[in-house]
Amino acid sequence: MPNTTLTLTKSSIKMFIRNKQSLFFTLFLPVMIMAIFGLIGFDRAQKMDIGLVVGNPSKSTQQFIDNIKQVTAFDINTGDLETEKQALKDDKRAIVMQIPDNLIPDPSSKNPPSKQVITVYKNISQEQQAQAAISIISQFLDKTTLTITKAPALFELKTETINSKNVRYIDFLLPGIIAMAVMQMAVFSVAFVFADYKEKGILKRLLATPLKPFQFVTANVITRLMVAIAQTAILIIMGILIYKTHVYGSYPLVLLISILGGIMFLGLGFIISGIAKTVESVPALANLLVFPMMFLSGIFFPINSMPGWLQSIVQYFPLTHFAHALREVMANGAGFSLIAKDVYWMLGWSIVLIVLANFTFGFEEKRV
Repeated sequence: MPNTTLTLTKSSIKMFIRNKQSLFFTLFLPVMIMAIFGLIGFDRAQKMDIGLVVGNPSKSTQQFIDNIKQVTAFDINTGDLETEKQALKDDKRAIVMQIPDNLIPDPSSKNPPSKQVITVYKNISQEQQAQAAISIISQFLDKTTLTITKAPALFELKTETINSKNVRYIDFLLPGIIAMAVMQMAVFSVAFVFADYKEKGILKRLLATPLKPFQFVTANVITRLMVAIAQTAILIIMGILIYKTHVYGSYPLVLLISILGGIMFLGLGFIISGIAKTVESVPALANLLVFPMMFLSGIFFPINSMPGWLQSIVQYFPLTHFAHALREVMANGAGFSLIAKDVYWMLGWSIVLIVLANFTFGFEEKRV
């Protein structure tokens, strides 16, 4: 009996590898999504587009302008007033500043400096960026004023660095992508394959052979759990090599969570294949359950950024606990005790989905 299951498992693996559609959803699609979101880089600071209008600035004023251009958060553009104001209207600038030629007086001059006015044109549609840019410019002016008036420095800002994990967006994203990939593989590969077998009568004919049904199912389950492990390993390796991600927790614990997630969603896949009357009905049923979880379970964005009423709903989703457990281990180095709640939820969902699968799934061509 073990030899029969082993032989079936080998055959199932070969069939899975030869299925281009399964390989697409298993590896190519998750890698493509990770590449797209990784290149976007949501954690990178967005630059502020600043327009500078200057004529013939004095040497001191030009030095002030050069200092502004050194601010990495600014994307500086220079031009005449009308051109820059038009760019502001076209939403291409956060602010436009008209700087007087003699804004900063000559340090060697003995005449008292006169008050100068910088006219700032603000883009109200980029209010947050505009206010941030004005605040930075104001700090430059305050520091310049203190330098000119030779006022003593009464305060000193002392900063100390404390070691912490540099968790970037890609470190947040990778565990979610792994959870999503395992879910899609488990649900779609099982639902499509077994619905197709059932529709063609292949499962029914298996009952007439010495092969026991549980051996066939076990072989397919083992195959997909092995694929889940491979998915997890490949995506982690790609994340480390391409995006320099970090895995702070235990690799065996990550694989254990992936296997448990695979078992959980295999149950859902068998439920869908049992309910679906034809292969064509599988996508509708699967997407009805998979898509809401994919976008609401904290895969791409933190759940705490959602409205409170929505958070109270998505906390019960199986994918929510799967992704959260992976993220806590991979990005925060959590041990089992810290993810025990998620693991218990996943175990609970696994039991519920497997029990339901026993009621819905069968080897018959059609179920009454």
